[in-house]
Amino acid sequence: MLSPPRTGSPLLQDHPVFASRDIEHARAQVARVFCTHDLRQVDAAQRLDCRMHRVGVGALSLNYLCYGADVDITPGPLNDFYLVQIPLSGRADIRYGRQQVHSDAATAVILSPHQGVAMRWQADCAQILLHIPRALMEQRADDDPEQPHASLDYQLALPQRSGPAAPWCQMVLDLARNIDANGAAWLRHPAATAALQDVLLRGLIGLQPHSQNARQRAAPAPALPRHIRRAQEFIEAQADQAITLVDIARAACVSERALQEGFQRHLGTTPHALLRDVRLDRVHAQLRAAASGGQPVALHDVAHRHGFFHLGRFSAYYKARFGETPSVTLQSNTAHGG
Repeated sequence: MLSPPRTGSPLLQDHPVFASRDIEHARAQVARVFCTHDLRQVDAAQRLDCRMHRVGVGALSLNYLCYGADVDITPGPLNDFYLVQIPLSGRADIRYGRQQVHSDAATAVILSPHQGVAMRWQADCAQILLHIPRALMEQRADDDPEQPHASLDYQLALPQRSGPAAPWCQMVLDLARNIDANGAAWLRHPAATAALQDVLLRGLIGLQPHSQNARQRAAPAPALPRHIRRAQEFIEAQADQAITLVDIARAACVSERALQEGFQRHLGTTPHALLRDVRLDRVHAQLRAAASGGQPVALHDVAHRHGFFHLGRFSAYYKARFGETPSVTLQSNTAHGG
């Protein structure tokens, strides 16, 4: 995977929208492209150096934006559009509704139009932003017979380096780099932009968790085969033990291959992934309970107790599932009284 460019190496630089060192001018220019918002410089001693570049991709647009100073951005609900924010450098703290993510080169975000948004971009934060009209997103979702009349509310965190949506994020960055290397003339061809739009939208809908996924999971499901139910029950009962695929298959009374094929066909996952999710859910519940009760807890002890011995990998899995790191779960629950 290509490494992100350094700060000071802006993308889409042949397609400038504006450059400004005045906070009000910067706010007005960004609002003209996106929406009305409040923009406040956190430290007046810092020198604002805002730059925005933009290329249209059919009805979508690809944007580069940086501020060069710590800023608070408060647009409220976006209403008419979705916005994917992929940091190239630095960090941004993003709140969407009740979700909060520390976004950096490892974690992008997707802002949906339904709830309030508040952000703080650090001075060294530079991002690629993919602007998607809400009507187009919902039209594309309506094309899927499994998601009719879908108003999609996406999970905020969009992992860039792991998980199913990571290649999609890389595709967006590669598109920006391709435009820099080869120009944007090819985007004037309707067939090319239509195909690209379709790939970007269908990829995002299919790869990133959203509200329609949750509704489908909540809907009554057809009865599972007996061996799948046995495997699920065994995983739930033995998740705190050092169990293997062989143990799960033996409990389900099928071969390992039949078990894996059954999980993919009926659950869309693997026995190992289900075991990991069960363990992560228990870690999450334990951390929330500890924080609510004001009880001290050592994260490495909790992780080890639930079978996670590589702490970096554990934190990545946890963040992908819950949209925050384990330490943030402890802090946020302590701050809000659970």
